[in-house]
Amino acid sequence: MNVETTPTTNDAMSVPALKLIYLDHHYWRAECTRVACHIADIPLEDARMGYDGMYASGALTFGTFPALVVEGKGVINQTQAIARYVGQLAGLYPSDPFLAAKADEAIDALTDVSDLVTATMQERDPQRKIRWRQALIAQDGRMTMILSGIESLLKQNSANSATHVAGASLSVADLALWRAVGWLSSGVIDGIPPTYIASAFPRLWALHVAVDARPKVVEWKRAHPRHYKMR
Repeated sequence: MNVETTPTTNDAMSVPALKLIYLDHHYWRAECTRVACHIADIPLEDARMGYDGMYASGALTFGTFPALVVEGKGVINQTQAIARYVGQLAGLYPSDPFLAAKADEAIDALTDVSDLVTATMQERDPQRKIRWRQALIAQDGRMTMILSGIESLLKQNSANSATHVAGASLSVADLALWRAVGWLSSGVIDGIPPTYIASAFPRLWALHVAVDARPKVVEWKRAHPRHYKMR
């Protein structure tokens, strides 16, 4: 029987109070941190608010979000920095420097993918927007190139695990990949078919399916039915 264990933090008593500032949305940039805390039973103030509230918080160092307020220390901005910090607290980040860099590499690649989609949103004409996105996911498209790189990372790590991107254990990078694949496969991004990842990137899809089935992830989804439809 596959029994999921809760990761052990480096020192549970030393974990400061954490407050994550983001929209009420299950986008991968924030969700990987939320779910990492849930898996490791780390208390997190999940401060979901609108744009005005985020900007008024004073926590957006670069004018971007999410932001993580760490009691007694300050604020961390930038998705990768937040994920790495929380991942280390949660015992969900590789201790090996090379594998840690591979986890960083995967998260940075997802940022590049997100930037591609964000750029298309400036196009006001719906049909031109769809054609733009279709060009991104073409065989020689930029998004396909980046996702092929992530697929390569998974192949490189296959000696350690078939369903993790950096080492043999679950990391916050896997959680980021899981949620990003869910977003790209949701059918809500016009021009990107829900089958795009599953058909073109089998290793990435297998990671998504494996993480999606983990008991603590299922528990998280059930606790947030507005964002996740349970089968």
